[in-house]
Amino acid sequence: MNLREFRCVASSWAVLGVVLALTGVWVLSAATTVPESPKANAHAADPWVLPVGEPALPEGDPAAPIRRHCALCHSFDYIATQPRLSRTGWTASVDKMRTKYGAPIPTNDVPALVNFLVKHHGKE
Repeated sequence: MNLREFRCVASSWAVLGVVLALTGVWVLSAATTVPESPKANAHAADPWVLPVGEPALPEGDPAAPIRRHCALCHSFDYIATQPRLSRTGWTASVDKMRTKYGAPIPTNDVPALVNFLVKHHGKE
C-alpha cells in the first residue's frame, strides 16, 4: 500500500469515526432528555385516596373458615367486594377454588364457607 492509498483509507476511517461520534452524541442527548410532567386535566375526577385498613370480617366462629382458607390467597377487601351470589353460585365458586386453583379447603369446611358467604354476600 502506498502513501496515497493509506491517506485515502485513513481519511475514510476518520470520516466514519466522526459520523459514529456524532451519532453517539445525538443518541445520548436524546436518551437524557427529561420528559415533561403531565398537564393537569380539568375534566378529571377529584384525586382519590385509598381507604385505610381493610374491612373487618365479622368476629366469631362463622368467619373462621374465611380467615383460615380464603385469606390465604385473597385480601379481606377482595372477599368483601365480591358480587352477591346465590347459594348455588357460592358453592360453585368455592368448588372452583378447590378444583381449578388448588385451594387447600377440606370438604367438611365447604358448607361453613358457603353459609358465611351466602349470609354476608348472598342473594338469599
